[in-house]
Amino acid sequence: MEIDLAKLKDNARVVSGWCRGAGLALLAVTKGVKGDPRIARAFLEGGVAGIADSRLSNFHSLRDLRERGPAGWPPWGDETRWPFLLLRAPAPSQAAEAVALTDGVLCASGDTAEALARAAAPRRPYYVFLTVDLGDLREGLRPEELTSAAVAMDRRLASASGLSDPAGRAHVAGIAANMACFCGVIPTRTHLELMIRLAKEAGEALGRRLVISAGNTAVLPLLLREGLPAGLGDLRVGEGILLGRESLHRTPLPGCHLDAFTFRGAVIEIGAKASAPSGECAENGFGHQPAFVDRGVRPRAIVAAGRQDMIPEGLTPLDAGVEIIGATSDHMVLDVGDYPGRLKVGDELGFSVNYASLLRAMTSSDVAKVYVGEA
Repeated sequence: MEIDLAKLKDNARVVSGWCRGAGLALLAVTKGVKGDPRIARAFLEGGVAGIADSRLSNFHSLRDLRERGPAGWPPWGDETRWPFLLLRAPAPSQAAEAVALTDGVLCASGDTAEALARAAAPRRPYYVFLTVDLGDLREGLRPEELTSAAVAMDRRLASASGLSDPAGRAHVAGIAANMACFCGVIPTRTHLELMIRLAKEAGEALGRRLVISAGNTAVLPLLLREGLPAGLGDLRVGEGILLGRESLHRTPLPGCHLDAFTFRGAVIEIGAKASAPSGECAENGFGHQPAFVDRGVRPRAIVAAGRQDMIPEGLTPLDAGVEIIGATSDHMVLDVGDYPGRLKVGDELGFSVNYASLLRAMTSSDVAKVYVGEA
């Protein structure tokens, strides 16, 4: 995987500029790149306020940024007080690890929040964002449950920490929602206005203002098209910065690079083969029964990469005349009958990636990460 840090820094600068113009902090989501610290640093140098990730293992990779991050970061001022935000609630048994590595969490479980409060006390505050499900049907409480749940959770946090003042303990700091990831529900102004109302009601019940973590890359089209209602706190953006695309229809975002990542694979075999299999076919090694079009004998190439390293359906060849036929765990099969040059064993072919294939490749320890450009 070839990673252009300069382009990622540019993308972070563009998206953080949009967010600042709308009165929002921007948290860059690094789960798609396995918490890569060099990429996270490029984001921070591009102006993001903090880093968000779903896995504690990734925050272990990022922890050195606290001591050796860019000048002026973490921004403990007005923008955000949770520069490391955990996006997936940990198990209660992971509470101490979560508090040691992060500053806040998205969470709907009172049991988990209480474990976090015990782990945080009496060392420092820890920020809990109560998640609300606005229709995408993944994590979070129903809207009608939110206020009572916020009050009940904050009481448990106070009791577990032994402190009444929320400034010195784990406390409900805000609400958060996630859209378009599970069911693909498109965030609308109505969703955001509901969040503002819910935060106001819960905040009044708690006696303090709650921050609204308003969503992810899927909110960017709404921001650019018509703006967002006032009163939101931050956006958590991964794909928009990493790949320069919004996550609803994968439309390019204006001013962003689309090619910060390039997957490259070495050709290990070339030969002419039939384009349709012979014999009766059943399921392949991944439980599918693919269909093939008989185009006669065609030149084919095999690249040393497979589904263990990437998702072939998420790759687009950068060279004309190259077509991905499919892949097993370790081999990717290409039709190169229309390739205009002379391809030989040992040549590398490049591919652009979608988010799913980027995630797989960055997670694979067998895919070498090569950094180009200066952040």
